[in-house]
Amino acid sequence: MIGDVIHLEDRHLETAEKIYKMMDQNSSLPEKRTVGICGESGSGKSVTAFALKKILEDKGIKSLVIQMDDYFKLPPKTNHENRQKSLENVGIHEVHLNILQKNMKAFKEGTSNFEKPLVHYQNNSIVTEIVETENTEVLIIEGTYILSIDEFDFSIFIDRNYKDTYKNRMERNRDEQSDFVEKVLDIEHRIISKFKEKADIVLGKNYQIVKP
Repeated sequence: MIGDVIHLEDRHLETAEKIYKMMDQNSSLPEKRTVGICGESGSGKSVTAFALKKILEDKGIKSLVIQMDDYFKLPPKTNHENRQKSLENVGIHEVHLNILQKNMKAFKEGTSNFEKPLVHYQNNSIVTEIVETENTEVLIIEGTYILSIDEFDFSIFIDRNYKDTYKNRMERNRDEQSDFVEKVLDIEHRIISKFKEKADIVLGKNYQIVKP
């Protein structure tokens, strides 16, 4: 998503190094690997994804980060207004996960590029972009509902709920802060929490590995 700024800290890189070692020990992983990182708003999905990307590339492994936010059917402001019309509009059905799965399949099949949506938060718009994947070995995908997809080779769940991440969300100041937003986050929490048991790795509140 255009407009996001990622700040990596030592704790993110230290955890990413441990994740890399666990992945490296798994000899069953294919040459073209997909990694899913799931968690609630403000939980640290993006920093975990980009920290892992840095560690991988330090090891000479070319990787790419894709953000699920780019696959929302409506641009951010419009999607927020749609949620205000009815809280029933909140959920997995807001996202083009079918397009994301198609992009994952193309990557796994060795295509040199694929076309994906790209959200511009400030402009409240969605355009398309061509993503080059030639020589890319690991595709890292982060997002709230990512682990509803079963095709990942390796998966990470960040076990921090929307109450734990309140401070992070205030600092990002990307979303309106209101009782309505907290209701939205509660709905998302009830959906996302079900994915925890599917993950290969679970990160705790301080980014420490608590599973396995």
